[in-house]
Parts: sequence; structure tokens; C-alpha cells
Amino acid sequence: MPVYPCHDGGDMPNIVQVFVFTNYGPCNAISVMTPLPRLAKLSLVRRFSTHFPACLLTLFLALPAAATGVAYRVEIDASSSFEKLLQENLGIIRWRGSDYIDREQLERLYEATPHEIESLLAPLGYFNPQITASITPEGTGWLVRFKVRRGNETLIHDVDLQVEGAIRDEPDFRPRWAELIQVWPLPIGARFTQSDWDAAKRRGLQALIIDRFPTAKIKDSKAEIDPDRSAAELSAVFDSGPRFTFGPLEINGLKRYPRKLVERMVTFYPGEGYSQQKLLDFQSALQNTPYFTSVFMDMPLDANQPIDVPVRVDLVEAPPRKVDAGLGFDTDKGPRGSLGYRYTNIRGLGWIGTTGLALQRAEQSFNLKIELPPDKKRYIYSSAYNFEHKDVSGLDTLTHTLGIQRARKHGDIEVTQGLQYTMEQAKYASADNRAEKKNLNRALIPSQTWTRRNLDNPNDPRSGTVMSWQLSGATRALLSDADFVRAYGRIAWYHPAGERGLWLLRGEAGQVVADDSQNVPIKSLFRTGGTNSIRGYKFESLGVNDGTTVLGGRVVATGSVEYQHKIVGRWRAAVFTDMGGAAQDWTDFKAYHGYGVGVRWISPVGPLALDVARGVEAKRTQLHFSMGVGF
Repeated sequence: MPVYPCHDGGDMPNIVQVFVFTNYGPCNAISVMTPLPRLAKLSLVRRFSTHFPACLLTLFLALPAAATGVAYRVEIDASSSFEKLLQENLGIIRWRGSDYIDREQLERLYEATPHEIESLLAPLGYFNPQITASITPEGTGWLVRFKVRRGNETLIHDVDLQVEGAIRDEPDFRPRWAELIQVWPLPIGARFTQSDWDAAKRRGLQALIIDRFPTAKIKDSKAEIDPDRSAAELSAVFDSGPRFTFGPLEINGLKRYPRKLVERMVTFYPGEGYSQQKLLDFQSALQNTPYFTSVFMDMPLDANQPIDVPVRVDLVEAPPRKVDAGLGFDTDKGPRGSLGYRYTNIRGLGWIGTTGLALQRAEQSFNLKIELPPDKKRYIYSSAYNFEHKDVSGLDTLTHTLGIQRARKHGDIEVTQGLQYTMEQAKYASADNRAEKKNLNRALIPSQTWTRRNLDNPNDPRSGTVMSWQLSGATRALLSDADFVRAYGRIAWYHPAGERGLWLLRGEAGQVVADDSQNVPIKSLFRTGGTNSIRGYKFESLGVNDGTTVLGGRVVATGSVEYQHKIVGRWRAAVFTDMGGAAQDWTDFKAYHGYGVGVRWISPVGPLALDVARGVEAKRTQLHFSMGVGF
């Protein structure tokens, strides 16, 4: 049997709940509804405990009468913006259909409902609603109507913000406080709601907590409402509390890796003012390495001991050895098999050694790499050797590359500088198909790459951009067979189209400046066509034609427009058009066009894409399959 809350003079009936016991324990519970005031209820409970048999008989005799309910229907005439709120929260609606509501209880609910409506609308900023109520007979029951006009929005007429505590002694107090007031989300003239007021106070408090004052609190706050003028006057007093500083680093959990490996990644120093962001950056830096499977950080915040607070780091080390094996397929290069091995503690110094072998129909590669832990400036230095064989569009190349580089990632931006020595042997059939041409190109290439990933979801982006540019080159004066400078950039832009749609725009452009491209390494030139460039054409089939061979050009430009629409679950349909090409120079440039349709399945590791594209100039239809975020 249901148990209902008790209210005195409110919108809910009064309940006296009686438990009936036998020699075998509690056997039943009776909920009797009565409009008794509180004193009457207390008196009844006392008499009940004293005269148990008589009370029990009286209650059982009264039970059939209490179970007779009255039928009624409720109509709400209100703005659609809050009609659902009233339908789901008004007591007179929740009690509808109950056998315990008689005519007297219905009248009490009816009389209490306007106050309920006012209470529900007040947090939304409507303190003076106009409510018209009526109750009329309808058949064997009643029709209850409420017409609600919300009235004027309550606007903020005044804001008074103050701060107390140690922050007032900080050298940057005035500009910091001025910035807080400038970004305060509830300025004069803004609409007042309770949720916005609570959020504004939390935001103001958060601005203190994250930087030097983690025990800050709201000392006092007040929102004075004048319903007649629909005006709100806000005031808040923040107490910063004491200034906290970082203390010594306490590291737990290290068994195989050196302590210096962790200390190099620290983003703060002892005595420095507390910063929540620096703690998060430190934790993120440790988690993004292959050394640890778990990183937990703790800093006790006691307002009585704010100076030199120790930072405790609890680590769970990852296994030092890892073997990866994989099978895959894509329409550009065919079936793929890969095998890799990684060891993360060479010489007990935390150096990372990796080796890998990848085999595909059109490309095979082998690599060796040694990577050092991040230094104090967060740079990661590495050296690598790579061997690659590639046979695409009639051009067969063997490439040996030995290089060193350093990379640093800060937020969503990654910057890489590198120096690599490349030896490349290329062979292909000449235009008259009578002889095979061979080229041996060598180049010492310094390079700089800048990449920014600003996506709402790296595996399934719906908003944001990915941008990258690279500058590299070589000179005959330094172990190279050609003088050249190469510039290249690429961008992808994601933008939502309603709740179910998504626009994806991609573009790239590049140029190699050289007197003669014959001695420029093939990997520094441009060929295009395929899944992530111009669909409807084979992989790297667009470039400089020499008979049946497609050579690399000195210029490239492509663009793509794609629209995706959610069908059901993780499935999306797509339509797209691509355009672009590669050529020896811009005067010879020709744009090729492809268009088509496809489907997307959003897997936990990224989108799986299957496209059917028509190459306009090629006059053929091409199937494209890929996995991951296209860029």
C-alpha cells in the first residue's frame, strides 16, 4: 500500500500511517487520508497507542469510505515553453485518478495550485504571473482549468560584487578582479533566472579556486526581487581565503623507471602559487606517455597550512614491452599486415625503442626508432631509420631515410622540427616504352611542421578544425642533388547542420620551388587522387604523366565538400564532391572532378567510410574504403 508524505495546510492531503502488528510481527500497513490539523494527528496517535483495539476497529470501518475517489480532469492553458514543467510537477495532476481524493481534498488541491505555479515559475524569472482558475462540473466528475500568463521577464537592475581575503594583497589583484567583472555572465539588463544566478556565482568562485586560492568560498549572496517592477538586484561577497603555494613532489609507485623521468615533466616548482591548470597539465603529460597506465594526483588543501603544500603522485607502471599485430584493408593500397614491437626502458633510462614492419600490395616499409623522454622544456627528441618500397601508377621507388627530430605538444598545437637524409632510387618506363629510366636522388632536408587539432571529439568530430603546414628544403651545398624549397598546407573543417547533419570541408595546397624537379626526391613532390583527396580516381594517379607513368609535380591543390546525415544509430549517409589535381607548375594545372555517395559507421575508434565515386574525366566509377578521421 502506498505511503504518502504529510503536509500541514499545503497542497497534499494529510496522512496518518498506522502499522498493525500481530504476534508474528507486522502484517499490514494502512494509510488513511484525513484533513486533520497537526495537533489532532498527534492526539490520535497517542489515543491509538493506548486504545489499540478500539482504534483498529474504527479504522477498518472507515476504510471503505476513504477509498472512494472523485473523478476530475485538469486543463493547463500556458506558454509551450513551460507547459510541460507544469504538467509534470503540479500536485493536482499527480494525484489525479487516486481513490483517496474526495471533493474536500480536490478543493484543497485546487486552492493550493496557483501558489504551486508561482513557485515553479519564480526560478525561471517570472515572479508576477497572471493565473486564472476555474472548477466546473463535467459529467460525473469535475473539470479544473488553469490559465497562466507568465507576465514580464525579471531583468537585472543592479549587480554588486565584492571580494575579501588574501587576494587583495596580490600584485595582479586589480586586473584580475576587473577581468572577472568583465566576463560576469549576468550583467545589468540581462534576464534573471535562478539557474543562471547559481551558475554565475559558481563561475566567479571558480575563477578564484583555479589560481592560487583553492579554498575560496562565497561568503554571502543575495538576489532581491521586486515583482511589481520585474527587477532583480544581485549582490555577492567572495572570500578568497589564504594563498596556496606548491611544495615538494612526493612520487609513489616507481619500480623500474627512474624518478628523473617524472620530474622532467613537472609543470611547477616549489614555492610557486597554486594553479589547477598546471596540476592538470602535469597529470596529462604523464598519462600521455607509454610509461604509466594510471596517474593519480593529490594535494591536501588545508586553509590553516597553505604554504609549501606537498603534491602527491601515485603511479601504476605499464609493462615495458608491447607487441602489436594487425590486419587491414583499404582501397588505395590493398590488404595490409603489420607487426610492431616496443620497449620503453632502454638502459633503464626510459628511452623508447620501436621497430615495425608493414606490408601492403602497393607499399612495404620497415622502421627503427629511438625516442627519449621529454626534457624540461617538454621537447621529445628521437632518431629513426626507415626503409620504404612503393610501386604506384607505374613509378617504382626504394627509399632509405635516416633522420632526427624534436617535437613538442602544447594544448592542441604540436610543433616538430626535423633533419633527415634521404636516398631514393626511382625507376619507371619511359614515354616510348623502349627503355627503363632510373634516378638516384639524395637530399639532406631540414623541415618544420605545425599542426593544430581543435575538435570537439577526435574520433567522431562534429565541430572544429584540423590545420597543418610544413616548410622544408635542401641545397646542393649540403649533401643534396638539388636546390629546392617545399611549402605545403592542409585544413579540414567540421560544422554541424542541425541535429542530424554534418558538413565537412577539406582543402590542401602545396608548391615546390626548384629549377628542375628531376633530382628532387619523389616524396617531396606531389601526386594526388584516392580516398583522402579526389575520390573517383585511383591512389596517386593524378600528377605529371610520362607515358603510362605518373610522376610527381611541383604544385598541388585539392578541395572537397561533403555532407553527412544521420540515418539511425551510428549510421550516416554521405554525399560529396571533390576537385583538384597536381601539375608541373600552375600554368599546366588541371582540376579533376569526382562526386559520389557513401555510408559511414561511427565505430569506437573512428568512422568507417565506404564511398562510391564517379571520376568525371576518368569516366569510371571507383570504390573507396577508409577508416579514421579524414585529413
